Amino acid sequence: MALSVRLLPYGGRKVMGLAVIMAVGLSMFTGMSPSRAADTTPMAEDPGPVGSFAWKGFNWQKRFWGGAPMYNASWDANNVSNPDANGYVKLSISNPTGSSPKGAEFQSTREGFGYGTYSTTVEKDVSALQKEVVWGCLFTYDPAAEPGYTEIDLCEASAWGGGAAYGENWPVTQGHGYWFDATLPPGQGNNTVTFDVTNAPILTHRMVWEPGKLTFETFAGEGYGGTLLKKTVLQGSTVPLPANEQIHFNLWVTGGGGGDAAHVAPETVTIRDFSFVPGIPLTAPTPTVSGTAAVGSTLTANPGTWTAGTALGYQWYRNGVAISGATGSTRVLAAADQGTKLTVRVTGTKAGYATTTKESAPTATIVAGTLVAPVPTITGTLTVGSTLTANVGTWTSGTTLTYQWYRSGVAIAGATAKSYVLVSADQADTMSVKVTGTKAGYTTVAKTSASTAPVA
Repeated sequence: MALSVRLLPYGGRKVMGLAVIMAVGLSMFTGMSPSRAADTTPMAEDPGPVGSFAWKGFNWQKRFWGGAPMYNASWDANNVSNPDANGYVKLSISNPTGSSPKGAEFQSTREGFGYGTYSTTVEKDVSALQKEVVWGCLFTYDPAAEPGYTEIDLCEASAWGGGAAYGENWPVTQGHGYWFDATLPPGQGNNTVTFDVTNAPILTHRMVWEPGKLTFETFAGEGYGGTLLKKTVLQGSTVPLPANEQIHFNLWVTGGGGGDAAHVAPETVTIRDFSFVPGIPLTAPTPTVSGTAAVGSTLTANPGTWTAGTALGYQWYRNGVAISGATGSTRVLAAADQGTKLTVRVTGTKAGYATTTKESAPTATIVAGTLVAPVPTITGTLTVGSTLTANVGTWTSGTTLTYQWYRSGVAIAGATAKSYVLVSADQADTMSVKVTGTKAGYTTVAKTSASTAPVA
């Protein structure tokens, strides 16, 4: 597929559309047995009908029928390998006679992907492509979609025959873009952006398709940690709507420009990975946690502002391990939390959107809690034979209390109950009581009452 009107006229598009109509009709073809390669990716809920091989959770059909965009309409299913032991698929251009090259293409048997995130990782120095070769590394396509083809090109590279006229030299470029309606001019029927390529041997491409918006990214290297070579955001009413589009990868030869299409040398590209995550991405900020990191205190998850209408769920973690039952937006810190760090994961769900989970940074290490510990008072008559009682007040719920009575500041052996009966030895002395509170996860606290008047 082409990414610029100057590089492929509308007529080429029309023929291409007819070729892919054939592809749709043959998507159920099962003449080739599925791959037995070591790809253990779980199958998607809808992997599509069985085709030539299974790969990355979907079923795929190798192209063996003729037609555009290959300049001589010649394709060979043998130019698409089954996934190897690494799960890689190789596309090749062959030229067995030296003057009649054969292209390679495969497509998903599933029809209809729609909004979501698409990604592929490719092993190829695209700067070294022969000028007649076109590398369509991933595109969606539905020839029957109205008003256009629902075609979105995640990444495409070519020098387009070297130029529009003999001897003209165009460099290899890559492109992001879409084709909405082949009867309309650029900016109305299509929207594409080209950019220079590097000689990076591996490229990773990602696309997010959402209503009225496409976000493309191309990275050097495997994954999204390499240099971002290009980010393109295309928006507007002409962004294609989901239809019965299939996913295609192809490697083919253009007869346009000043190249020598018939005599291209064999060429290969290796596709390392493909993934599709359905749904529109949610606006999903990273949550924060507020509160005191001490046993007994309450931590609160602050989720931030998500896409309107998103339902949020919570799960608290202790040192990375989910805490059973801790699924609220708050967490009262327990004794088991002491000495650990907590995080919270917020999961957002909304119909038509991709479920998204975000995790907070860890808290500080949870320290022991501080008991609520009032100073006790003493009631009772200060005469020998009367009973004194310690009034402890309200401590932290669940605190275990112990007692020690004192006679003029000296502990009385065995006087460890809440009440104390005055004896003759207490006469003329003052009395006090110390209350000690203990609770798992809290610092032990002792509180001593004021001394009484002397016992009569």
